Amino acid sequence: MKHPFVPLLAAVICAAAVIGMIVTGGDPGTPRGFHRHKDGTLTIDPRHRPDAPSFMGTGVDGRPMSLSDHAGKTVVINAWASGCGPCRKQVSMLERYRKKTEGQDVAVLGLNRDSSPSVARAFVEEHGMSYPSLLDPAGKHLLTLPKGLLSTQGVPVTLVIDPSGRIASTASEAIGEERLADLVAAAVRVSSPSSSVSPSASSAAG
Repeated sequence: MKHPFVPLLAAVICAAAVIGMIVTGGDPGTPRGFHRHKDGTLTIDPRHRPDAPSFMGTGVDGRPMSLSDHAGKTVVINAWASGCGPCRKQVSMLERYRKKTEGQDVAVLGLNRDSSPSVARAFVEEHGMSYPSLLDPAGKHLLTLPKGLLSTQGVPVTLVIDPSGRIASTASEAIGEERLADLVAAAVRVSSPSSSVSPSASSAAG
């Protein structure tokens, strides 16, 4: 004997599965806890955040620098190159953001992709960059990132590292100051182990 409620039950289960995909990002290939958004950003739930690479080497100014110098802070890392048009706008935005967050537990760092340190230094002077940048001409530092964090090999890209030294979010294209502030706030937000995505993230998710 057929039960008339079985097809209805199957339909409900199917609908629930689709809704679950929308909430978690909609892409079956997206790792658990990763949420991709229409604006090119990726946010990661606290319990699924991967450790950030060491990001250490020589700065554009010739001095040694390392991500560990800013342990305990939320760190914004922006990869840039002097020949990148959108990077120029990002520098201006990051300078404004750095000044607004001065005195807070937030640090801004650059990751320079120029093949010539002198070209990078000229760009820094021209645009009045007050935050330090790590030289990365071959893109080796970005290559150490776990798979799936970036959807481009170009610049600009931005990473937000939480106070525990884990990658909280990435942006695979230029972003505005308001969106950056949201990502930094989310990086320090405490989520319970059972939470999967914040209300603001789910509303912006693609």
